[in-house]
Amino acid sequence: MSEYPVHIEIEPRVHLVRGKNEARFPEANTLLIDDEILTLVDAGSHPEQVFSTLRDLGHQPEDIDRIVLTHYHADHKGYAAYLRRTSDCEVICHSLARDAVESFETMMKTIGIVSPETKEQWLNLLNSRLPHVQDDYIVDGTFRDDKPIDCGEVELIPIHSPGHTHDHTCFGINGHEKILLVDIDLTEFGPWYGNIVSDLEDFIRSIKGIIDLQPKMGISSHLLNPVTDELEEQLSRYLAFFQQRDDEILHKIAEGVDTVKQLAQIPIIYPRIPHPVYFLFEEIMLDKHIEFLSKKDLVLLEDGQLQVLRT
Repeated sequence: MSEYPVHIEIEPRVHLVRGKNEARFPEANTLLIDDEILTLVDAGSHPEQVFSTLRDLGHQPEDIDRIVLTHYHADHKGYAAYLRRTSDCEVICHSLARDAVESFETMMKTIGIVSPETKEQWLNLLNSRLPHVQDDYIVDGTFRDDKPIDCGEVELIPIHSPGHTHDHTCFGINGHEKILLVDIDLTEFGPWYGNIVSDLEDFIRSIKGIIDLQPKMGISSHLLNPVTDELEEQLSRYLAFFQQRDDEILHKIAEGVDTVKQLAQIPIIYPRIPHPVYFLFEEIMLDKHIEFLSKKDLVLLEDGQLQVLRT
């Protein structure tokens, strides 16, 4: 039994199904809309959590009508294939996500896992933590950025928020006062953009865009509780990670750590490297910072060597 309540009510008909392991990767929270069209937003919470919530609300697993995926990552599409088989529900996602949701091979390429070495490392990680995501998935359709998803009394408002991935989409709940932030997750780790389709500058714009909407509640995919107190300040602190990482990278290059691989060994972004494949993610994120700093004429990358031009 979980040491915390499996689900909480966000508002009438809207329930947060908490992931196991305090919703940390490889789990993620799921939003359950108990409406005319019984809808799950993401499928990252273990089925035990989802089924327990459904029973508490007077439903069976077979009652699920639809799963809406926020992006193609394994901890978010996770159990969608299993739940689809259980309930014969439809699965929809952003059009930019479709190929990477449907095809395991495409998901790997979209992440940036292409070499035999990184493939072996990635499969080793999945076998130990996410064995259920190695099959292909069925996607029945896509949602549009400009069209709310009607569940009955509840409308989900897509807010395309790229950066974490190119397809990453947040969702307003009956407007923008309450927003499912997904992987603008407000965790202590800070923003993650370790795939080749991730974009640092897009991520910054997306966070600023969420701040401009002035939500009163932000629901993270990886925090147990929605954030209401000082939400704008928490989003701003989350945004500040980008500059902090820029500053640390510049400092280390000035000290003589002059290649991306050397920076990754420190590491700069991860507090530690828990699995060999995480070196790939660290290097991808460092590459994106170097590209950003180069555009600002702060760093020169020449023949693989880094040099600080100005601070």
